[in-house]
Amino acid sequence: MMMAARAMHGEGKLFSLTLLLVLELASSASAAHESGPVGPYNVSFDMNTTEDYIVVVEAPTQGVTSDGINFTRDNLTVDGSDHFIFLILTRYDVPMLANTTANAYIVWDALINAGADEPAIYQPLIDGKPGVLGNFRFERQDLGGGRYEEGDLIVAASYSPDGREYEDGIYRGNTDCRVISTFPWEVVRDMLNTMHIEVPDQ
Repeated sequence: MMMAARAMHGEGKLFSLTLLLVLELASSASAAHESGPVGPYNVSFDMNTTEDYIVVVEAPTQGVTSDGINFTRDNLTVDGSDHFIFLILTRYDVPMLANTTANAYIVWDALINAGADEPAIYQPLIDGKPGVLGNFRFERQDLGGGRYEEGDLIVAASYSPDGREYEDGIYRGNTDCRVISTFPWEVVRDMLNTMHIEVPDQ
């Protein structure tokens, strides 16, 4: 009787462990892996969300900076039923300043233009490169020109996937990657943690 009870107890542990493993696999299986070309880049990331969405890659556009530097811009949009992510890849003809100060300015400007008053700014690694991440939540329903509701989260991030320190000690890159999102933080966090951009040879 004791042996049977012990065997059943052992089987119960095995069943619990198996159930836990199945639940973990089901949880990780819910994250959709997105991968494909965006202009000359190969972009991949995970979308850990149950929200319906589509991924749209736009045709490239060209422009010139105020300093006369030519650039090409490739955009990808994750268009959800309630949220969005904009991923903007800008390739300049010459290496541009890509240190944390430059990225912080880009993030700050994006969030201020979205309606933030004082966004929180952080400096994580993104895709293994130094980047800047910022966010804020709307506190009043009138912020954002009526496009957002109180408590909505806006996240912006910026980094250079081909950034490196040059001989003069300044960190530059030909490509700037910007991300702006209204998805919940857990979704944006997982997307940024899994994002990888393969840059074509110069």
